[in-house]
Amino acid sequence: MSERGEYIITEGTDATGKSTVADALARKARKAGHEVIRVDEPDSAFNKEGEVLVPIASELRRIIKNGDLGRTALTNVLLFSASRLENWEQAVKPALERGAWVIGARNWLSTLVYQGYGEGFDLNTIRDITRSTMDDEYLRPDHLFILDLEDEDERTRRLNDRGPLETPDTFESRGDDFQLSLRQGYRTISKDYGIQIVSAIPPKKNVANTIWKQINKDISERAN
Repeated sequence: MSERGEYIITEGTDATGKSTVADALARKARKAGHEVIRVDEPDSAFNKEGEVLVPIASELRRIIKNGDLGRTALTNVLLFSASRLENWEQAVKPALERGAWVIGARNWLSTLVYQGYGEGFDLNTIRDITRSTMDDEYLRPDHLFILDLEDEDERTRRLNDRGPLETPDTFESRGDDFQLSLRQGYRTISKDYGIQIVSAIPPKKNVANTIWKQINKDISERAN
């Protein structure tokens, strides 16, 4: 039976470089000889070749990202939760069981922050929905890091560098008060759940190197 793979998640607000850092970690893991599956919630998990492994998750993301479709915060919670469940059951859980490493940007904490602290939906309800639909190993990644971008001007610059938003209205386009509530939410979660915060100010390559060293340290300590 294969040894279970490592489950690694990067979290944080928009423009902190979560996906770029996750990509860098995936390259490092593959270079070390591991099969790697990537997932950027709420989109589909994908393999080294970029193959979409969970088509329904990609369809749910398309709906979520369409700012023309008005909805309540609860609907957002349910849409994210549905995509999360399908990714887990169809791709992530089987990958971990066969020994692959799964490296993701965002997990359920994004819903807690964006729909809870950002949109004002009840935090306990989000927790209850997640716990009732997801396995414990999803809720407890082997390695979890919150990327924190303290400089608001830098966040704005990074968003502007992306060019026009792909939809008329996404979470990225909401005002300063909303963005501040997200940063405060992540800092609160870091304290509540004991999650390591990593500064997103340095170049993303440096951020990835910092996280990679911590992952290997954690694996070494767990083995001993």
